[in-house]
Amino acid sequence: MLLRLLFLVIASHLLITQCRAQSRAFQWTFGNNFILSELQECQNMSIVVESITNNASELGVPPYYLIAFEAGGIPTTSMIGSEPSQLRWQVGHRRESALMLSMVDSNGSAGGISPTLFNVTAGSDTSCIPPAPSNPPHIASNVTDSLTTCEPWGLTITNGTQPYSVVLAALDSPVTTNISMAQGFNVFTYIDRANPNGQILAAVVDANDRWGYATSIVNTVGSSNNDCVGLRSSASTSAQIAAQAAASAKAAAEAAERHRRDLIIGIVLGVGLPCIIMALGAWWWRRRRRSLPTGIWDDQDTMARSWVVPNQDPAEVPQRKEPYRYLKSNSAASSMTMAARGPSNIPVLSLPGADGYRHVRTSSTPHVSPPASPPSSPDPPSKRRRNRADPLSPNSTAPSAMPQLPPLLFSELRVPALDHRQPRVALERSYSTLNISGLAFDSDAEPDIIIQHRDGGVVQELPPPYLDRSGAGTSGSVNMNEDHRES
Repeated sequence: MLLRLLFLVIASHLLITQCRAQSRAFQWTFGNNFILSELQECQNMSIVVESITNNASELGVPPYYLIAFEAGGIPTTSMIGSEPSQLRWQVGHRRESALMLSMVDSNGSAGGISPTLFNVTAGSDTSCIPPAPSNPPHIASNVTDSLTTCEPWGLTITNGTQPYSVVLAALDSPVTTNISMAQGFNVFTYIDRANPNGQILAAVVDANDRWGYATSIVNTVGSSNNDCVGLRSSASTSAQIAAQAAASAKAAAEAAERHRRDLIIGIVLGVGLPCIIMALGAWWWRRRRRSLPTGIWDDQDTMARSWVVPNQDPAEVPQRKEPYRYLKSNSAASSMTMAARGPSNIPVLSLPGADGYRHVRTSSTPHVSPPASPPSSPDPPSKRRRNRADPLSPNSTAPSAMPQLPPLLFSELRVPALDHRQPRVALERSYSTLNISGLAFDSDAEPDIIIQHRDGGVVQELPPPYLDRSGAGTSGSVNMNEDHRES
């Protein structure tokens, strides 16, 4: 009953309809002037009230009351006496509690809050500790670590009986801050104006003057400028806070979606638009290039490629197993004839000339055949020289109508026998080595005429080097040269 009466007296001074701070009228200390940091359970402590201005009449109005704010626990209020120099307080909190102590007089004037927290240790007596109340109000904080200057601090109250009152206490503060809320409001948003580098907590009292569970200790940080222009503490309901939270979440989601959309648009415009412009430019350039007149080398495939020998069937290559034979003829009817000899159809090459030698090549070793018939009227050497010197002379005979060819011009001329395994390319290469267009399988083809020099006559190919006939006779070797330089 006494505790209830004391609390009603304190509440009548502390709890007001609007947020305000108490005025400091005195100061207090422990009577033995000890600097303490720990207190034992149910320990009796001596307290002395002193004047702030050293004026003995400025000690407040007795009786005096001490309020112990327990961090995360239920605060207690105790009347400690009326004599300023003989006040006594008994620690009524359990071990491991952290206490923030404050003092008021009967008029509600504050004596200040202790500069440090007091830790409660185990004592020999626990009978003074009151039992925990049933279903007390509870205040919850949205900040559990640190609170920055001018930062909103959300406090939500549950249980108990409305209307609620909120008490804010900070270490080494001269006063406490009391806020009374209207009926129906259970959320209080406090704009932090406490000094930085300190510690603060919030407690609650319901309509039945019961203390509720306080918040834990919160560290204050930030600037020392606590004007917080434009910001005001306010009370609201849980429904309003939920709606505000939903609106904030929606706004944050919309902002994130807007940022994502802007990012996509920026990427599309920054990457896609240049690509489209480049594609249109390439199309326009290609279309304009096609419309321009083209030259002879335009659109030509000039890439160098290696030539690959085509695979051909060996059966397609013409084959001949018998060699050619070449004969000299005295006939002047034609300069070159090819005839088949015998059943093997061996072509014979006849050349005009006065010399009656006939050269037949049927193997790799050439030999000379005697003339078919002796010459009817051989000319003397002097006449032969005149005939060679002037092929148009009237003294020249009919066989000498054309310039004489060297007797063994075609002695080494041969067409190689073709093997059935030799490809057509090799065949063409072998024929090309003859370099005689007149020597062809087409009898209608005209021979090429090459003029070597005046006494060389008309030949089909440059003659081979003349051989020395000085040793002609019985040696078995064939003289392949006719002396055209007789004197």
